[in-house]
Amino acid sequence: MSTSRALPVLRTPDLRAAHDAARRLPALATGVEHCDADGRTTARTVAEARRLYETFPDARATAHHAPPGFTEVRALFDAGDPRFDALLPLEFQVERPAGTFEKRFLDVLGSGAGSLSWSRFFWPAVPESGMAARAKDSHLQIALNSDGVHFLRPASHHTLFVHFRDGDVERARWLARQAGLADDGQVEEGW
Repeated sequence: MSTSRALPVLRTPDLRAAHDAARRLPALATGVEHCDADGRTTARTVAEARRLYETFPDARATAHHAPPGFTEVRALFDAGDPRFDALLPLEFQVERPAGTFEKRFLDVLGSGAGSLSWSRFFWPAVPESGMAARAKDSHLQIALNSDGVHFLRPASHHTLFVHFRDGDVERARWLARQAGLADDGQVEEGW
């Protein structure tokens, strides 16, 4: 069950603008030196899968159209086996320490929906609102080619979300203002 809430603070067709805005928010947080990042995307074509595999050889790929128990996605790809095409679309996931892969991930991103997210840090205290620093449900996410947290609503833009603990919407709005962003919609259920 999801415990976070998410406030959209930017919608833009410019992926670099979304990433630049996302990079401003962790500067407000504490504990960022141990922050983790997670990139997920759907490769719809062989060319997209090839770019992802070549850039991230250890990326996990899941084929939703594979027979039960099938685990040889990478082996078929490496062998140039034509059966690989029938496995598309593939869900790719890359996890690394924050700051070590995000630009490369965005460089090879295709047209599929996905997410680039950061976690394991504390949103700062907001004394004027009576809020102490909080780690629980502190996340930052760019919904790639998507309009929603769970990237189920494909879009021609990217959406930046500030995740926060239920009841902390004022903190999320404060964070957005500090980063030069604005509340851009209704709060959604997070993770």
